[in-house]
Amino acid sequence: MGVKDPGASQKPAKVVYPAAGEQEEYHDVVPGTQAGRPGVQSNQQTITVDSTGQQNTMIKSGLPEEPAPIAVYAATPFNAQNPVSSKQPITATGVEDKTDFKYFQRQTEIHWYGWIAMTFYVCAFIFYMYVRIAHSLDLGRGYIWYGIYLLCVEVLGFTTTIIYGLNLLWNPVIEQFPEDPESPGKPKVRLPYHVRVCVPCYKEDLEILRRTILAAYDAVLPAGCSRTIYLCDDGKDPRKRKWCESMGKEVVYVSGRVRAPGEMNGKSGNMNNALNQIYPKEYAIPGNELVCVFDADQVAKRDFFLKTLPYFDAGDDIGMVLSPQCFHNLNLHEDIFNHSNIHFWEYMQPGYDALGFISCTGTNFLVRAQAVMEVGGSPMYTMTEDYALGMELKKFGWHCRYVQEYLAIGEAPHEVRNMYQQRSRWTKGHFQIMFNPKVCPLFQSKLSWGMRILYSSGVWAYICAAISTPTFIMIPLITIWIGVFPLVITRWLTLGLTIYSVATQMVLYYVRHPNHTEALWFAAVANSLLWWTYIKACWRAITAKLFCSVITFKATAKGPGKLENSAFRDLWLPGLSFILLMISVGVAIWQLFTGAAVLSPLCISMLWAIYNAIPPYLILHFAIFGRGLPLQYMCKLCFVLGWFCGIAALVVMWIIKVYNPREYNGGIAQNESIGVLFRKIHNET
Repeated sequence: MGVKDPGASQKPAKVVYPAAGEQEEYHDVVPGTQAGRPGVQSNQQTITVDSTGQQNTMIKSGLPEEPAPIAVYAATPFNAQNPVSSKQPITATGVEDKTDFKYFQRQTEIHWYGWIAMTFYVCAFIFYMYVRIAHSLDLGRGYIWYGIYLLCVEVLGFTTTIIYGLNLLWNPVIEQFPEDPESPGKPKVRLPYHVRVCVPCYKEDLEILRRTILAAYDAVLPAGCSRTIYLCDDGKDPRKRKWCESMGKEVVYVSGRVRAPGEMNGKSGNMNNALNQIYPKEYAIPGNELVCVFDADQVAKRDFFLKTLPYFDAGDDIGMVLSPQCFHNLNLHEDIFNHSNIHFWEYMQPGYDALGFISCTGTNFLVRAQAVMEVGGSPMYTMTEDYALGMELKKFGWHCRYVQEYLAIGEAPHEVRNMYQQRSRWTKGHFQIMFNPKVCPLFQSKLSWGMRILYSSGVWAYICAAISTPTFIMIPLITIWIGVFPLVITRWLTLGLTIYSVATQMVLYYVRHPNHTEALWFAAVANSLLWWTYIKACWRAITAKLFCSVITFKATAKGPGKLENSAFRDLWLPGLSFILLMISVGVAIWQLFTGAAVLSPLCISMLWAIYNAIPPYLILHFAIFGRGLPLQYMCKLCFVLGWFCGIAALVVMWIIKVYNPREYNGGIAQNESIGVLFRKIHNET
């Protein structure tokens, strides 16, 4: 078996990394040529194991021209060179001796705006429900079911907004870490942490991995801490092995595992292969052992460990420390797929931190080795191992902290096929967990009911979006073409809707910085583009469960390996939606110019159809013309247009005195005011 000794941490060489949101700029780093990094001129020893179990030792001078075929390359157990001699009672649950155990005490502070906004929102919803039931359902003529259906969809929207708003009620108190007097500029830490940096990969380009590993190599550590980097290569690439060997003892190449038949999550299998080698079951794991995970494209800043390691000092039951993600190839003004995810990183995650909810996001995080090994390693039963790992840690009593600072920079997929494939994988993974009674959050007795609801909220949001988005697309089309509007418009309804709309925006569009308003709007745009993906993912998870089939893990391609194939399978529905909506807008305008009343549900539906056409237009523009200034200008225009349509529709409702679909004699509710086809429905029903 190939064994490489981790060795001790060495002095890092300097590399310049971009700040969050800036264009990527790297100094070229060539192994063996910079001071502080081991070169490739000295002899290297590699031990391999052939199929018979015979060990073979090879002495190499410099880099070989042709790498040797790969057998198995394993990691040395963490304490093979340094046997445990200190006391080891650090686990979150079930330890016998907790004399020296430090428990984490979570501190929070009330966020007054969140409480005011949420109180107003709940009261507005109650009032709106009253006027909807008492003053807007008198549709008659066989249409009352239509109005009740819309009412139920609105209730679904309320539930998702309430769950989001919970994150605005409290803020976590961020500790101030003391400076190490012996190492100015560095925080002082309780334990001499050893960080095992794992970079799982499959077929990513070596240049992408090189940047990630060198960044982790050069990141500054608090005094007394050390690191070992493991390239966990499921692609068994000899070039990557050769490069790792050129970096010396601190970079370990791990590869050669045999994938189990029907394996669902290759990343988890890859990670567990390395973790099981580093932490054999026969050894107790000390509390200073940490595992850090970076995806293949995530380049850490030099202060990554200085900003994250001190959080573990708050308690021996701190199992995980998370940090957000940002991307060097992303312009925030054209982020129609919401890669920046600002509403999640800067509004939801801090709230999760205050609530004690662990929402692992798969990269740029550290986990205590005891914690991840106690829960059985990275979960293999779902495609979204990060989400499942957070839930498993919570079940075993571990806590999590969130660092509100961007400390690593990655690469966002910007090909349509890649983007849809990534979101489809996330959705399938969530549904896999919900449809599995053994791991479904709702059935986990070790979780409080609050945690069960939070861990189920992602799937619930997918379900609500899959129902509400097509519903809101179809309503204006039905009104324009058939002439059926699902509301009785009264002043009471208009008042209730206005108050409820304002309250909803106060919750969903609360921002700490004005620039975030556009980012939160992009979150809504992305949700509108993905509803069909949610439906397909749900159906795929259901059929896999019923027919015992396996959903395979498909990594998001990066660099030269990214998908360039046709995106027709993803664009046909947005294209069809856009065409139908634009034709309907044209029909509505034609009706208005040919005698239909302007102040009518026809006008409201026309504005509604324009609003609905914005997301499919943006994805079509992106697919045809690509990124750049034209897309940025169109995003800004559509942002303004969307708000204008919403406000204008409310204004029209205020001007309309009353509209009842049952009354077709006189006033604005004449038969000619709405509908272009099937007007005979009104006369026959």
